[in-house]
Amino acid sequence: MAQQKGIDSSQTTVNDQSPERARTVAYNMLMRQSRKLGHAATRTLGDAKNFLQQDMAIPGAEKLRRGLSRSAKKDKDGSKVDELKKIVKQSHEIIAEVQTVFPVTLFPDKLCLDRSVITIIKRNFFWSSHTISVRVEDVLNVSSTIGPIFGSLTVASRVMNSVDHYEINFLWRKDAIELKHMIQGYMIAKHSGIEINHLPVDELVDTLRELGRDNSA
Repeated sequence: MAQQKGIDSSQTTVNDQSPERARTVAYNMLMRQSRKLGHAATRTLGDAKNFLQQDMAIPGAEKLRRGLSRSAKKDKDGSKVDELKKIVKQSHEIIAEVQTVFPVTLFPDKLCLDRSVITIIKRNFFWSSHTISVRVEDVLNVSSTIGPIFGSLTVASRVMNSVDHYEINFLWRKDAIELKHMIQGYMIAKHSGIEINHLPVDELVDTLRELGRDNSA
């Protein structure tokens, strides 16, 4: 019995000391964590203070002007390129296009008028053709021969080469008359300095027809 009482007394002493030791351990851990947080906060505050005290490089007025002028130059160059592309695209707009009557001509020829050039395509066999291009400014005269059904056009050029005039036959009568008026109207506008390139295609066609008909009359 005495031995049993000694064991109970020892266990009671251990149990009494365990909460105290646990509180001590917890307190020590809390203090260590507090010191670590304090060091971290102090270091962060010091870094922020050093950063704010540093000199910040601010671009001068001259650099800002150079940057703005360079940007404006790029925009200007871009607008010039867009304008050039627009002019090139507009110059290839087809105003009128006719071809000879099939099967009167087995391989139909074609005449095309755009904003700057008259193109005549002559075909004499499958997948073979001969193309003639004449600037409107270089056209000296355009004449037509009109019959009851068909018509023909002859375009005379100022360009000195082996051929100074080009003929296309067996067009529909109406096509030959209309195209002659339009080419004549274009010649009058070009030689008189009348600005018509800004007109839309529909308005340009009507204007050329009117100028050509007045000249024929």
